[in-house]
Amino acid sequence: QARGHFGARAGGGIRDGAQRERQGAMATVIFEVECRSTQPGEVVFVTGGPEALGAWEVANALPLATCEGRFPIWSSEALTLPAGGVEYKFLLRREGGAAAEAKWESFPENRRLSAFDGQQLTATSVWDTADGTTFAREDLVPRPAPPPTMEVEPVAEEDVVNAHELAERIDEREPMRKNFSQSLLCLDLAALGEDDDESLEPPPQQEIKVEEPQPPTPLRHSVNLKHISSFSALTQLADMETKEEARKLREEPKYKPFNLDVPVVIVTSEVAPYSKTGGLGLVAASYCYEFPRKGHRTMVVSPKYKHFDGISWVGETKVVVNGREEVVKFWHRFVAGGGDDPLSGCDYIFVDHTSIERSGGLYNGDDGREYADNLFRFTLLSMAAMEAPLILNLNGLGTYGDRVLFLANDWQAGLVPFYLCHKYRRNGCYQQSRAIYVIHNLGYQGQYPHVPACHFFGVDQRMAKDLEFGDCVNLSKAALLNADRIIAVSPTYAQEIRTLGGGFRLDPFVARQGDALRLVGILNGIDDCWNPETDKDIHVNFSVEDFIEGKRANKAQLQKQLGLRQEPDVVLIGFVGRLTWQKGVDIMVQIVDWLMKDTGNGVTGRAQLIMMGNGERQYADALRWGEATYPGRVCGFVGFDPKVEHQMMAGCDLLLMPSRYEPCGLPQMCAQRYGSVPIVTLCGGLKDSVIVEPEEEATGFGILPLDINKYKEVCYKALDTFYSKPDVFQAMQRRGMETDFSWCPRIDEYEKNIDWTLNDPPFVR
Repeated sequence: QARGHFGARAGGGIRDGAQRERQGAMATVIFEVECRSTQPGEVVFVTGGPEALGAWEVANALPLATCEGRFPIWSSEALTLPAGGVEYKFLLRREGGAAAEAKWESFPENRRLSAFDGQQLTATSVWDTADGTTFAREDLVPRPAPPPTMEVEPVAEEDVVNAHELAERIDEREPMRKNFSQSLLCLDLAALGEDDDESLEPPPQQEIKVEEPQPPTPLRHSVNLKHISSFSALTQLADMETKEEARKLREEPKYKPFNLDVPVVIVTSEVAPYSKTGGLGLVAASYCYEFPRKGHRTMVVSPKYKHFDGISWVGETKVVVNGREEVVKFWHRFVAGGGDDPLSGCDYIFVDHTSIERSGGLYNGDDGREYADNLFRFTLLSMAAMEAPLILNLNGLGTYGDRVLFLANDWQAGLVPFYLCHKYRRNGCYQQSRAIYVIHNLGYQGQYPHVPACHFFGVDQRMAKDLEFGDCVNLSKAALLNADRIIAVSPTYAQEIRTLGGGFRLDPFVARQGDALRLVGILNGIDDCWNPETDKDIHVNFSVEDFIEGKRANKAQLQKQLGLRQEPDVVLIGFVGRLTWQKGVDIMVQIVDWLMKDTGNGVTGRAQLIMMGNGERQYADALRWGEATYPGRVCGFVGFDPKVEHQMMAGCDLLLMPSRYEPCGLPQMCAQRYGSVPIVTLCGGLKDSVIVEPEEEATGFGILPLDINKYKEVCYKALDTFYSKPDVFQAMQRRGMETDFSWCPRIDEYEKNIDWTLNDPPFVR
């Protein structure tokens, strides 16, 4: 009855529209409606007389979209419609549901708008309210809606010059060194008692002018740093009991998810404790605990780099890569935990193929060059991950099925959203599933030259365009174009990667997702092992109630342990990180003289400095020079000990993080947890996790821009606050310690985005 009514009212509108379209009189219209009546899985649609609105056919109605920041406002893209009178109406329908199930607005008449030729119009309505529509008109030429396929002209290597210095440094590497971090593949091996390997990548040609170092100090204990890209890979995660105890002390979640019945499938190239080279493995491990604890059935799919204890074979499948049929095997281990339900836990699925297990690192050989078949290996990973939920019967609970949420991490899993969009949905599978692509570091993209995309990936030429980038294939580009949603590892980083300076030439694709409200940034959390009240690696445990005494005791022990003078009232400054240009080490070592020499200002000359890290030889030598030049006041620890890192967080007053580029960063959050005040560059996750103003809310100090003079200025302010305003400094420490940097609030943000993603229609190209 309703369709007949609307059809009768709409006939003249269609004819008028067709006539006006032939005459070329067109307007641009955006439809918005405030609707709070949707249930999970339901979408608001608009339909009306013009063909662009579906000609009153429910099956052809136009879906609207919303997101966390705009709900309950649902919006269309900018639509080109015939100028003049247009009738329309909103309806609710489950995604993929039958047309007969549609729920129309209840009032009998249609909505109507009028627009002039060339005009841009936004029609804003309230669901089920006939007279609640307002119109905002702009007599401007509208920005056209994004085309269905976005192409970017191939960019020559030299065109990136002056865009971003880190991008230049990555581009200067040979092709087999570009897709993974190289910063700990050129270790200062003298610190480890090994000879230099001349095949390792030489450091950049940048000189740090320091005096000749004195004879090296006795070697300190350092853990093995071979085949890791970040010191965070050496963090020992809290056990399940510790995690559960920590959560009893925190507030109840502030967000109640709507889609806990939808399983989460995490696809990642590493997951701690089984495989880890950097922060990705730790984040994946946190996913594996947090999502089951929320109530999701959870699977993580990762390569079987070696045989892990406790795993068992559960099945196999065949996939076609590069024109050949390959057999991949699945190994399984169920890890219980994350809540009171005895069935709660995570299914760890390890993908096995002869190409995956290597004698070297996960991605690179001992010479720093990545394995020649990495593209093949991680194509297998994505293909296997797409099949696992459909075919593996786990724990007697059956398969996960074809309604899941894929969480694809970095380029190694970038083919998951690509295949979901182009292969599975086109064949009627995973129609209700979605893929979220998580960007941990866009500087590494999975870019490989001279790959015949159609043959290698088994797709046609139109699909292959999503992979092609100049004369290369680029897996990050494919993921960005096809994901239902993009999550970056901090809000500021999500904005940085939209820019020429931070997008590493993929910024147009990121910006397109941002314009479509499908890009968000969520700061990573830190593991529950970072807790000064329970940390077994520090000298004295303490809390926010007694942190002044606790930190003083830990400071004294740290000074003694590292050979510094026992001076409790001198500010103790720390740095922990890779010795690379990206981490701002070149700037840091240039202020050592200024920091140590007393020039009568009451601040400089009254400090001690601990610098711990390994990496490029020139910076390692600068650390040794600092310790030799200022014995008892500077500790240049060339190497890394995770226990000393915990002790530095507990004993230092200030922590330096002058990074040029930091998608998220963890040390600045760990430092605040222990009452150490961070001095950070205001970029990426550093900006999001350290409050620098107003003073009454500050938890740290910020540097912008990063240059030697600004660095000195901010360090001077921090030291002056420590000495001249102890009450202000202690208030900063207290606020930092009281900030919740755990995964609890972060996973709530993930749940919101999962709900938004599942509620939105699938992304179709």
